[in-house]
Amino acid sequence: MRVVSNLQLNHWALFTFLTVVVVFSFSSCDDDDGSGGPMGPDPDLITGPSEATPFSLEINDFMPAPPSANTIELTEEGIELGRRLFYDPILSNDSTMSCSTCHRQELAFTDGFATSPGVLGQRGSRNAMSIVNLVYNDQGFFWDGRSPTLEDQAIHPVEDMLELNSDWDEVVARIRATEDYPGRFRVAFGIDRKSEITRELVTRAIAQFETTIISDNSRFDQYTYLLNELPTSDEIDGAELFFVEFATPDQVHPGCSHCHNKPRFGNNRFFNNGLEDVASLD
Repeated sequence: MRVVSNLQLNHWALFTFLTVVVVFSFSSCDDDDGSGGPMGPDPDLITGPSEATPFSLEINDFMPAPPSANTIELTEEGIELGRRLFYDPILSNDSTMSCSTCHRQELAFTDGFATSPGVLGQRGSRNAMSIVNLVYNDQGFFWDGRSPTLEDQAIHPVEDMLELNSDWDEVVARIRATEDYPGRFRVAFGIDRKSEITRELVTRAIAQFETTIISDNSRFDQYTYLLNELPTSDEIDGAELFFVEFATPDQVHPGCSHCHNKPRFGNNRFFNNGLEDVASLD
C-alpha cells in the first residue's frame, strides 16, 4: 500500500484551492450583461430607458387622409430625436449647416432663395422646396421625384457637395461620440449599443419629424374646406383669380387651382417646364 504523507496532502489541497480561485476569477470577468470586464465598463453599451411612446398624427377631419405609403410608425421620442437632428449642424462636413438652414420655419420651411447655397458656398440648380404637408406626397420626393420615401430623401443632402458635403460614416461616428444622442436613439429605437446607430436610423428619425410638419388650419384651409368667408377684399379678389375654372374653349387663363390645389398647392406630378431652352436665363 502506498502511503501519502501530510506534506503531499497539503500540496494537493493548495493546488485545488488555487485552481478554484483562478477559475472563479476568469468567470467573474465575464459579466452576463456585458457592462463590464477586466478593463472596466463597456464604452459601446447604452443604458437607460428603451421603450418609446407611440404617437398618432392629429389632422383636422376636413383634411384628406394621408396616403398609406407615407403612414410610417411614429413615436414621441423618435419625432423629438428627428427634430434635434433636423436642426443640428452636426450633419454637415464642418458643422456649420443643418437641414433647417435651407428649410426655415418662418419661410414655410424654405430659404427664400431661387437656388440655395451649400456648405461650400456653391449654389445648386434648384431651390429648397417647402416640406410642409409632405405626408400627402405620394409621387416621390425632390423636384424630380427621385426618392420614393422621406427616409431615402434624407440621405442625399448630407452627401451632396452642393449641400452639406459630408460623409455618412463620419456623421454617424460624430453622433455616436456625443453624450446625448446615444440615449435618445436607445429610447426611440430600442437599441443597446452605440454601434447600432446607423444612417438608416438617423434618416428614419428625421422622416418622423418631417411627417408631423402639417398645415391644416390656415385661412386657405378654412376657405376651401370649411367654406369660411375671406376677411379682406384682396383675398377675395385673389381667390376669384386663383380658382378660375375652364368656362369656354378660348379661355386663356385656366386658373391657378387647375394645377395648384389642396392640400399641398400642387398635384404631385412632374413636368418639364422648358426653362432649360431659354438662353436668356442663367
